[in-house]
Amino acid sequence: MQQTKGLALEIRLSAYIDGELPEAEKSELDALLARDEKARALLQTLRAGSAFGNKAFEDFLHDPVPLALVRQIKQGPGITPRFARVATANLPQRNARVWPRLAAASVVLLFLGGASGFILGSTVNTYVPGPEAAERPWVQEIADYHRIYARQKRHLVEVPASQAAEIETWLASSVGVAFNIPDLSPKGLTFEGARLLVANGKPVAQLVYRDRDGNIFAICFQRNGSSEQPDQFSETIRGDLSLVTWQKDKASFVLIGPSSDPALQDIAQTAAAVI
Repeated sequence: MQQTKGLALEIRLSAYIDGELPEAEKSELDALLARDEKARALLQTLRAGSAFGNKAFEDFLHDPVPLALVRQIKQGPGITPRFARVATANLPQRNARVWPRLAAASVVLLFLGGASGFILGSTVNTYVPGPEAAERPWVQEIADYHRIYARQKRHLVEVPASQAAEIETWLASSVGVAFNIPDLSPKGLTFEGARLLVANGKPVAQLVYRDRDGNIFAICFQRNGSSEQPDQFSETIRGDLSLVTWQKDKASFVLIGPSSDPALQDIAQTAAAVI
């Protein structure tokens, strides 16, 4: 419990909202709120700001993390954690918490204004999805598949690695792409087996690998019907997954693995050379 007597009312009410006051101070503020309309209004503003800030922070946590930052954290400590500790070490705990809440409350009040409401309404009403939104990229579907299958323990694959010859025959005839199963053991990946998937109504082969830490990687490919020259390797991040795509002959390929792994490009190039 915190003692807030003598501090600004905003700070005391922030502690009141968080349930961090001794019973005597809570009773004192209850009495103040019962008789003071301005105090009640300030309490409601702080509560609105807290709800708004919590929602914004929750949305922020679900945004994709920049690939460079993920890999910097994976490879070793950076300066950010130490800076954060230094930056907050000299701030009173309650002050450090209440000012973001007040800022968020101010934003709430701004959004309640008629002008901002009109702008927001106009923006929503005039948005028209482009034609590209109608067709979902096949690699996005494959990423969704990967998140589901990677959690499987006993049924990670349809056909195990011990039946490698059958896998090559089965998937080549199903997908229409001749291939060899890449040996990625020098990269620390063990071949586990294969699955047959479907994306955008077309069959997709999936070769599944596991690293020493138990992370699941997959090479997926489908026939694209074109005779384009091989593209450069292109890497994108989708949440906790990273996808490296490339073209070879008349097929499209993607390597999927943890976004924190800095070696995905190298693994993809190794696989592309032998698949």
